[in-house]
Amino acid sequence: IVIGALISAAGIQCILVPANLLTGGVTGLAILLRYLTGIEIGIWVLLLNIPIFLAGYRFVSRRFTIYSLLGVLALAGFLYLFTYFPFMIGDPLLSALLGGVLNGLGLGIIFRSKASSGGTDIIAIIVKRLWGFNIGHTSLMVNLLVVGLLALVIDIHVAMYSAIAIFVTSRVIDQVESGLGVTETTLIISPHYEEIAHAVLHSLHRGCTYLPAQGAYSGQSEMLILVTVSKIQLPRLKEMVFAIDESAFMIITDSIEVYGRGFKARAAEY
Repeated sequence: IVIGALISAAGIQCILVPANLLTGGVTGLAILLRYLTGIEIGIWVLLLNIPIFLAGYRFVSRRFTIYSLLGVLALAGFLYLFTYFPFMIGDPLLSALLGGVLNGLGLGIIFRSKASSGGTDIIAIIVKRLWGFNIGHTSLMVNLLVVGLLALVIDIHVAMYSAIAIFVTSRVIDQVESGLGVTETTLIISPHYEEIAHAVLHSLHRGCTYLPAQGAYSGQSEMLILVTVSKIQLPRLKEMVFAIDESAFMIITDSIEVYGRGFKARAAEY
C-alpha cells in the first residue's frame, strides 16, 4: 500500500501538477482546489475523504476501510513530500502519458493489496462489489466529471490533456489489478477431439471438459473441448491442436479471473 502510494504521488505531484494537469476523482478535485485556494493538495485529500470513508465503512468492510485509511494517509504524506521535487517535462502530452502511467501503476498496486487511496476509488470498489463493473471503467466515468469542471474553471486544452492522463490511469489500473495472471479460455471443435484432449491432458498437463453440441446448419452432433491455459501455454496449445487437425475450429478469449486447481485460490474480496 505504501509503495503504491509513493508511486502514485510521484506521478501526480512530480509530473502532473507541474504541467498544470489533473488526475481524476477526489485527488483531481484537490488539485483543482489547490489551484483556486493555494492550500496544499494533501490537506484537501484528507478533508474530502471524510464522508467517503464513512460510506466505505458502511458498504464495504472494516478491514478495507482501515487499509484504505493507510493508503490515504500515505498518499497525502507523499504528495506533501514531493512538492519539493517537481519534474518539468515541458510537453503536456508526455506529462499526461507518464504521469498517468505512474498514477495508474501506484493505484493498481494499492487495489491489489485490497485497499484504496480513498475518494472515488472507494466508490468504484462499492460499484464493483455490487454490480461487477471494472474499477478502472467506473473511475473513468466519475473522473470525466472532474475534467468537465476543469474545462469550465481553467482551460479546455488543459482539460483535454488531463482527460488523456485519466484515461491512461484507468487502463493501467485495470491491467495491474488483474495482474499478469490473465488466462486464455479456448473452445475447440474437431472430429479428433479425443486425440486433442489426450494431448492437452498428458502433454500440456491441463484439464479439459467435453461439451456436447450440435451444428445448426449440418445438424451433426459435435463434441466441444473446453480448456483454460496460461498465456505462456497458449502457443503450445495451438501448435498441438493444429498438428492433430489443421482444420480444427478454435475460439480463444481472455479470462480475467480463474479460480480452482492449477489457477488462483479463492481470495478475500474488498
